[in-house]
Amino acid sequence: MRSLSGRNGLTAERHGLSDDGGRVMPRFARTFVRHARRFVTSSRPMRAGTGSALAIAFVCAGWLYGGVLGGHGPAIVGSAAATMGLKATDIVITGQVETSDADVFEALSIGRSGSLVGFDAGDARERVMALPWIKNVAIRKIYPGKLLVAVVEKRAAAVWQHRDVLTVVERSGAPITKFGIADLISNRYAHLPHLVGDRAAETAHEILPVAARHEAFAGKVNGYIRVADRRWDVEMVNGIRVKLPEFGFAGALQKVAQLDADQDLLSRQISAVDLRVEGRIVLRLEPEAAVQRAKLVEDRLKAFRKADTRKKGRRI
Repeated sequence: MRSLSGRNGLTAERHGLSDDGGRVMPRFARTFVRHARRFVTSSRPMRAGTGSALAIAFVCAGWLYGGVLGGHGPAIVGSAAATMGLKATDIVITGQVETSDADVFEALSIGRSGSLVGFDAGDARERVMALPWIKNVAIRKIYPGKLLVAVVEKRAAAVWQHRDVLTVVERSGAPITKFGIADLISNRYAHLPHLVGDRAAETAHEILPVAARHEAFAGKVNGYIRVADRRWDVEMVNGIRVKLPEFGFAGALQKVAQLDADQDLLSRQISAVDLRVEGRIVLRLEPEAAVQRAKLVEDRLKAFRKADTRKKGRRI
């Protein structure tokens, strides 16, 4: 290799030039070549076990590379992280009532290793949000091994009966989950009013908030029946049916609630309260009450006739 003239008399080899005067190699390449040459030409023997360590490192690198190519990279990283103490050993779930812990755990899908390193909180949130009762959820990782899951559930407002299918719905009418045989046997939703009829759930936002304003009245309601998709009938727990008008039903319902509060209207022997005609309240008596009232009216008429006959006899 020929010498090049220069201030320091540096050789072409140190400058990284080839024998034919080629271009200079990059600095990192020159550094690597220099250290490699020193290692090869060194007269000092390698320490015992250095070759075995290099062989093991080579095998591990090949295993890791093959795992990544095979799509097992996250699992490998998770296992390694769990080995180093980054395993989720403390999972805290709060806010769930209708949703079981098992369903939340399954939706989180932490994996066999339980590592927090490869755990994607965003993807886990989407899976938990897909559960029927979940309205919102926040997931937070706290290293080395804690996972916080705060759940907000939907609020059931009624049970919608459409033909033979029962569905638990929100106040807006949005469905939450199916009403099963187990729920019926356990009376799980016995405290909820029923929505009956086509599109009753979709229009529940009309009637449920209005009834909720009158707490005492709403507490006596058994179901809200959608009639011909035009108006509502309200069935009370004692069987009385309140027939509301198509328009202005909020005022009619308020009137009935007030009459019940002042005069115990819905505790009497009546079968229906009809408010479909504006400005009128028609009461329909129960069959027994109707018979008793008819008898009472007949007895009073007889008494009036007798009294009238006596008056006429005295005049004569």
